Amino acid sequence: MTRYTVAVDASDAAREAVQWIGEVADPRSDSVRLVTVAELFGELPSLAEARLLEARTTLREQRPGLQITTEVVGGWTVHGLVSEGAAGDVLVIGGRQRHRFVASLQGRVAERAVARALTPVVVVPESRAHHDGAVVVGVDSRSAGTALVYAATVASGRHLDLVLTRAWQAPFVRTPYGIAYYEDDLPTWERKANLEIEAALHAVEARYPALPTLGRVRRGSVEGVLLRESTAASMIVTGRRHRTALGGLLTGSIGEALMHRAHVPIAVVGPHVALPSDIHRPAPPHPGDGPGARVPSRSASSAPNRSDR
Repeated sequence: MTRYTVAVDASDAAREAVQWIGEVADPRSDSVRLVTVAELFGELPSLAEARLLEARTTLREQRPGLQITTEVVGGWTVHGLVSEGAAGDVLVIGGRQRHRFVASLQGRVAERAVARALTPVVVVPESRAHHDGAVVVGVDSRSAGTALVYAATVASGRHLDLVLTRAWQAPFVRTPYGIAYYEDDLPTWERKANLEIEAALHAVEARYPALPTLGRVRRGSVEGVLLRESTAASMIVTGRRHRTALGGLLTGSIGEALMHRAHVPIAVVGPHVALPSDIHRPAPPHPGDGPGARVPSRSASSAPNRSDR
């Protein structure tokens, strides 16, 4: 069972988030709480309640039988969403895609909520592309532990493939004549990336042996590699290391960068967030699994793909 908290406001992005949750929530086990925050000197409570009623009606048409509750809460938007989201398992927010610097100066709600959230946050872009492909997760040695677990659980629960992606590039400096790096360092950094993707593959296969899993090692920036891998994906999952939106802006948050460029939902999972209560439960088998069913082998479906080198 996953308890979704969905932020609802008057934006097209919020309506897209409601549409997305209607596609992925399972009426047999999941529940959805629609929340809007009525700030002081903000809109009339009656308008907020009408918006929640509209969102609930949309969800009931998409998912008959889905457990849905609504709530209008007071206070500041980000604090209210983070607090209400902590009462559930996953916070879902619509993402309005603007330039990162402008968005941070204007106090973009999604960025600040992602930085402070105590649960995984799914940001649904207003210009979402409707794909039913794999769940793509970025793998690294510093932030991907909980992100990897969350991605594997989502892929298993929705009967999707899981693509583990490790981006790498050698340290470089920018000069007036271009980018300079030490050529002899390239094999070392690629070897390190291969070791990390192999460790991640072992971890996933130990927990979900029937989950079709593919590991890919790509040379390039993390943001660029994940964007290329997600062209037909249903979701991108990435870790989080920053606790403020400004910190992510200044030091380079991958999740926040993807929010402004990707056209599929982005799940950002911090290293210490609380994962859904059923996250450790063995996933149900894929359709057709059972005696004699084919389980992808590591050599066939998990070997790192280096075709983009």
